[in-house]
Amino acid sequence: YYDAIVMHGDGGDSTSFSNIRRRALAKAKPPAQGGDEVTYLNAFLDARVWAMKQEEAHSDTTRVDTEQRVFLQKRNLNLDPPLNWKVYGDSYHIG
Repeated sequence: YYDAIVMHGDGGDSTSFSNIRRRALAKAKPPAQGGDEVTYLNAFLDARVWAMKQEEAHSDTTRVDTEQRVFLQKRNLNLDPPLNWKVYGDSYHIG
C-alpha cells in the first residue's frame, strides 16, 4: 500500500490509490472480510499494474512484477529472509 499511495496519491481519479483499492475489492475480499490475503494482494497488484499502464511516467511495472509479486508467489508475506528480487534490472539480496 505504501508504495502505491506514494506513487498514485489518494485523489479521486481512476488511477488514485482509492480507486486501485476499489478495483481490487471488486475482484477479491480482503483478509479483514474473510478473504485470502494472497488472492487479495494479487488483485490489488493487478489493479495497480492497470493504473500504472494508464500513465506514461509510471508505465514500467517492474517494481510490481519483479519485486512485490515475487514475495506473493512464494507466499512469503512475513518477508522472511533470504529475500531475492530485481527492480529495473538490478538484483537485490537480503539475508
